[in-house]
Amino acid sequence: MSKRNIRDDFSYYVKRNEALKAAHEASLSVACLLNDIATDENNDIKVYELQKDIEHIQNKITTIENYLERFDH
Repeated sequence: MSKRNIRDDFSYYVKRNEALKAAHEASLSVACLLNDIATDENNDIKVYELQKDIEHIQNKITTIENYLERFDH
């Protein structure tokens, strides 16, 4: 039986926690964005604001992808 490396275990849990937080944040951002669009009766939302929100969501999804890629190898 191989000896477990505490540093590797810690790194795994840190990255897993980052991915989980990113998933939650992306989900919340999507919900907020959808709510903003649904309640924008006067079309006050600017394209720049939407772009900023979508880029934030994309960054969180990239964090999740980077975490999951380690399981493909």
